Amino acid sequence: MQGKTSPIFGLFQQHFEGAKAAYNSLSKQYRGKKAIELESRLIFLEIYIELLSRIHFNESNLKFRLFSPFKKIFKGLKKTKHIKMIMNQVEAVKLKDNIVFNSYTKTLENEKVKLYNEVYDLIVSAPLRIWEDLYQEAFNFSKGLKPLMINTATTQIINEELEFFNIENNQKPDTKSLKDIYEGIRVITALENLRIESGFNPIFVQEVHERMSDLQKAMLLWYENHLFMQHLIGYLSDKPDISKKYLDLLASLQINKRNHTKQVERMSKELFQRILE
Repeated sequence: MQGKTSPIFGLFQQHFEGAKAAYNSLSKQYRGKKAIELESRLIFLEIYIELLSRIHFNESNLKFRLFSPFKKIFKGLKKTKHIKMIMNQVEAVKLKDNIVFNSYTKTLENEKVKLYNEVYDLIVSAPLRIWEDLYQEAFNFSKGLKPLMINTATTQIINEELEFFNIENNQKPDTKSLKDIYEGIRVITALENLRIESGFNPIFVQEVHERMSDLQKAMLLWYENHLFMQHLIGYLSDKPDISKKYLDLLASLQINKRNHTKQVERMSKELFQRILE
């Protein structure tokens, strides 16, 4: 592959350096905040590699080859984010209603310690070569990219996401479809940024991007509540006697779920009608 690297490689490099710095920090001390930052950086890098694999269509396994070594770490980072979300929700209920859930909080703390140790071990035992391979291959495949290649590939991926949205929008949303829509919006946002970096206009106008951002925020509230409720149900499932405060908390989460779901459904339909009209 000959030629200069594409301007979009600058965005890759920015996220790569941020990811590597977070990774190095976690190899010294595993902390939730840095773990969440690393996961976010890796998501962008994965989207970038997916774009390269579409441009170099004979390299369809590029993403699998480069991200397989990160698979277990990435899964651990996601679990870290989830347990942080749940613990933040418990703290919010405590502050709002002045109620403590000592046994549940202790269980969460134990799970957190166990998880942090497991992911830390994965990080310190992973060879540094995985980072070198990721950077070098991205660098090589970013050489000689023509603007038309980037335009075609980003448009193709975004259109696929929109087609999926259209299918999901015509069905009653469930947990999986809502999570898929959330991740799809994340992909579209990243690709729009790459298009701008290449000198292209974004596909969607600012109003649509603002609607996407608002929907993501609403979906995040829905997802945090979903995780909390799911985990609490699992915790209570083997308890012979459940105190009233836990039953009240569960009932409150179920009400929140219905309200969040209605809001997300409404916002999704409005957004997709605007996009697909």
